[in-house]
Amino acid sequence: MRRSSFIVILVTGSVFLTLLSASLFAAEGAYDSGKRRDPFVPLQGDDLASAASVSAGVKLEGIIYDPSDQSMAILNGKTYQAGDIVGDATVLRIKKDHVVISVGGEEKTLWMRDELSPEE
Repeated sequence: MRRSSFIVILVTGSVFLTLLSASLFAAEGAYDSGKRRDPFVPLQGDDLASAASVSAGVKLEGIIYDPSDQSMAILNGKTYQAGDIVGDATVLRIKKDHVVISVGGEEKTLWMRDELSPEE
């Protein structure tokens, strides 16, 4: 009699553990963005275009700012300084939050983030 009760407890215990582990794995964590981008989702496709400005085939991906005019802009995956040529564009100025380029004699501003650009 004692042996059969042990088997019942063992089987019941394993069913309990199975149910417990199933409920733990079924619960997924939720991220409350608060209207911000989810940092755990990689930037790709349209999200990348909204995170960096694109103009005339020149994509601003980052800025290494130096107040002594040695700043560098990461454009299309490479670093450039003021005066450098990127495709059909020339880098004119590099500031903390934007880069000014010249394309066909017309100045265009590439902003690091869309929300930093002035409203027109």
